[in-house]
Amino acid sequence: MTGRLQSIPVTAIRTNPKLQNRNVGMQKFKEHSDAKRYKHHVNDLARDIRTNGQLTPLTVVAAEEGGSYHLASGADQAHFVPTCYWLVDGHHRLEALKKIGSDAVQVEVVPGKGFADALDAARLANQQVVQSLSPLERTENAWTALNLERDTYRRMSVKTAAATFSVSETTIKRFRDAVRQEGIQSRKIEPKAPRDKVEQQLQAYWNRKSTWGRFSIMPWHVLKRARREPNNPISAGAEKHRIKMEIAQLLFGEEGRHDLKLVVAALIDMGREAERPDGAAYLESKYKPKIYQPVTTDDDAAESDHVDYHQLGLEVARMRAEEVESREPGDF
Repeated sequence: MTGRLQSIPVTAIRTNPKLQNRNVGMQKFKEHSDAKRYKHHVNDLARDIRTNGQLTPLTVVAAEEGGSYHLASGADQAHFVPTCYWLVDGHHRLEALKKIGSDAVQVEVVPGKGFADALDAARLANQQVVQSLSPLERTENAWTALNLERDTYRRMSVKTAAATFSVSETTIKRFRDAVRQEGIQSRKIEPKAPRDKVEQQLQAYWNRKSTWGRFSIMPWHVLKRARREPNNPISAGAEKHRIKMEIAQLLFGEEGRHDLKLVVAALIDMGREAERPDGAAYLESKYKPKIYQPVTTDDDAAESDHVDYHQLGLEVARMRAEEVESREPGDF
């Protein structure tokens, strides 16, 4: 992966957790089990850069936001001039540069434009990461990549995908089998399809927004546990607590999504409504909760690929709650 080298302001660099192959949470060292190790790594980099300068450039892709097209004198085609860039490799170096107060950084601008291209570049950069990912991180990294909007990695052969993400071919086969079984259950994939149609049907189902969109917010270890223990009975008290967790995670899980005072006020209002004699029926009728259900008509073109992320959030929260409840002491 090569590109042009240049110096840009630190403030022109944008970061996103999805572009960092290792799920470190760089701005939240204290929340990571290996926090001290990563913090020491950044401190070591800062000392080295302060002494020797920045020897290794960061890798970035031009962001579309804020950029514009310019037609140079004598040119036949306008070229895009970005004002900011997505960081795809060098998150620790960026933290170190910020730590020593650098105003400008050396970067390698690789081909591409926009967040989708940045995602692809970040996956390729994973091959060159000095601090290798743990086996669990590599597995989750591969699962995330296969559920991006672009089907670049879904179309790879099992062998190529395994090599790309440094996981076993068995891991990739398990991913594909999980998606295929989902497709069979929703009657979008024939369980006994001819060999020449198996891959075609899998790709068609996986490329539906309602499929990759659902899996993109569901970690592999959560899906794997749900498939292994589909009917794990829990007590009424645990079920009630789980419902509270689902509501809390949905409303408070994303910082800034809702005004907290309004959230509390809405919950109080709904509590009053729930106290009516017909509370459950009233709430269901008034708010009309939408639950995603695969349509199984013959006219596939008439179906909607709408993803109900509201319900998906509840589903993920439910499975995570079950995971915590079923975890044995010492099981991480």
